[in-house]
Amino acid sequence: MRFWRETAAIVALSVVAAAISNATARRERKLAWLGRPPAASADGGAAIPSLRRPASNTPPPQGLSSSNPAPSGSPASPAPAGSAASPAATATGAAPHPGRPYVEITSEQAKALFDGGAIFIDARRSAAYRDGHVRGSRSISVWESDADEKVKAFYDEGHDANAAIVVYCTGGDCEDSHELAQKLWGVTFDNVSVYRDGFPDWEKRGWPVSRGSAP
Repeated sequence: MRFWRETAAIVALSVVAAAISNATARRERKLAWLGRPPAASADGGAAIPSLRRPASNTPPPQGLSSSNPAPSGSPASPAPAGSAASPAATATGAAPHPGRPYVEITSEQAKALFDGGAIFIDARRSAAYRDGHVRGSRSISVWESDADEKVKAFYDEGHDANAAIVVYCTGGDCEDSHELAQKLWGVTFDNVSVYRDGFPDWEKRGWPVSRGSAP
């Protein structure tokens, strides 16, 4: 019995001595106790496992942004084929916009498109067209009985779907140009612009005008 008591006492003293030594040792020399994960260290040593969720291809819920956004300067998703436009085209409102029937443009943009050879269409009544119209423009009066027939005839001429088309009426509260733009978009023309100030503005600026039934 005496032997076992002495052995137990020696083991107990050894454990106490080890505990004191470990407690007073420098951090990098400390030993972890059994059952306890290693503590984080300032020099990048072992650390408690991260609780971050694994990466996922599932998009974040609506209204929330991803926790890992693309870094600044990363390439954006490519634009749909055929949608590219030159800076000059964008500046004059001539970039195709298949997702909407028309874009409204200013007087200066309308003149730039005219000088660039865009197609102009007058949406006013035929009588108003005869009294004066943008030189070279054609007449498709949106409220006259043959409007749809003329739109179909224009389509049958084989114009490119992305051809720059400018539609106008009398500006202000006149909606004729917007109605005609809707019809043109309906037959797949994707680059229709509405000259919002219309023919009175064009004439006031002294830009090319013709009279009569011919363009």
